[in-house]
Amino acid sequence: MVNTNRPGKKGIKQIPGEKKTAPLFKVALIGCGRIGWMLEDDPLRVKPATHAGGFSNHPKTKITSACDINKTRLHQFGERYGIDSNSLYTDFKDLLKNENPDIVSIATWTEHHCEMVIESAKNKSVKGIYCEKPISLTLKEAERMNAACKKRGIPLVIGHERRFDSNFVKIKNMIDDEVFGKLRTIVAHTLSSQVPKLPVSKFAGGTLFHDGTHLFDLVLYFGGAADYVVGFDERDFGRKYIESTAVGFIKLKNGVNVLFEGGGRRKYFKFDLDMQFERGRILIGNSGIHLFGSKKSRHYTGFFELEPIPYKEPKNRKNAFVVAVDEIVRSIKNGHVPRSNGEEGKNSLELILSIYKSASKGGKKVKIGGKNRG
Repeated sequence: MVNTNRPGKKGIKQIPGEKKTAPLFKVALIGCGRIGWMLEDDPLRVKPATHAGGFSNHPKTKITSACDINKTRLHQFGERYGIDSNSLYTDFKDLLKNENPDIVSIATWTEHHCEMVIESAKNKSVKGIYCEKPISLTLKEAERMNAACKKRGIPLVIGHERRFDSNFVKIKNMIDDEVFGKLRTIVAHTLSSQVPKLPVSKFAGGTLFHDGTHLFDLVLYFGGAADYVVGFDERDFGRKYIESTAVGFIKLKNGVNVLFEGGGRRKYFKFDLDMQFERGRILIGNSGIHLFGSKKSRHYTGFFELEPIPYKEPKNRKNAFVVAVDEIVRSIKNGHVPRSNGEEGKNSLELILSIYKSASKGGKKVKIGGKNRG
C-alpha cells in the first residue's frame, strides 16, 4: 500500500546519474499561477509539483523568461526563480519575439492553450512545448495544435503527469504483463465539491472535464483505445453551463467495460480507478495503491475471494514533473515519442466531449472517431 501523494522528508529522487551542468535549453513559462509554480508552496504535495518545479530541477533546462497578465504574480515568480525583470512579460507574443526560448511551458487556462501552442510552434527557436491539461476546449483546436507541432517536427507534451509517475508506470507494466490475468472492468471516479455557475463557452465542462481529463487519460493508458461511450449528466443551471455531475459507460475496443462518475456535490476529493482482472484487483488513485489477489475462500467451499497483497514501491522513484521535462529533452535530442503527447491529449478530450454529446442526446451511444463525436 502506498500513498502516491504523500510528502517525503527528503522528497523524491530526481533523474539519477546526471550532475548539474550548464543548461542547454532556455525555458519560457507562460502562466505563473498554481500549476505554473505556486503549488511548490503547498506543504502536503510531493516536490516538484509544478511546471517551474520540473524545469528548475532538471539538469538540462533553465527558466529564463516568463509571462502572466497578473503583474504582481509575475514579479513574485521572477524573484523566486531569479528571472531578470527585462525577461518578464504580460504579452506572450512579445516574450516569444524577444526571448527566443528553446522550450515553452504553457500553464494557463485551457481557453488559451490553442493560440499559445500554435504561436509557439511558429517561432523558429522553439524546439519543444509542454502544455497543461486538458489540451484544449475543442477537438478542432487539438487537431490544429498537433498539426502545428508536427509541421515543425517538435514534441508537444501534455500535462497528464501520472503517466510519468513511477508507480503508475509500474501498474501499467503489471497490466501489460497480465500479472492478474486479463483486465475485465474499470470503475473510475473523480469527485469533488459542488461546481459554480460557469458557462460552457469559456470552461467547456466541470469536474469531468478538468479533473476527468486525468481520469480518462489513465483509462486509455491502462485499458487501451475506446470504441464508444454512453453518458448522462445533470446541469443545475441549464445546458449553457457546466455539469454538476455526470455518469456513464465506455466500451474499450478490447472489450473492457468502463463505468465512471465525475462531478461535484461532495465534501471530499476522490480520484481513483478500481480495475478488476481475471485473478485480482488493483485500486489506484489519490488514496494510494492497493492490490488484491484471488485466493481460496475462507468462508465458502469451492469459491475464490480477493485478499489484500502487499505492494512494493519502485526503487529510485522519479518525480513525475521532472520526468515530463526529461521526455521533452529526450524528444528534442533523439526523436523520442513522449508517452503523454498531443495525440494522447486529444484522445482523452474526445472521450469527455463524446460523453457530453451522448448526455445531450439522452444517453445515445456515441462512437469514438465517428460523426457524432464531441
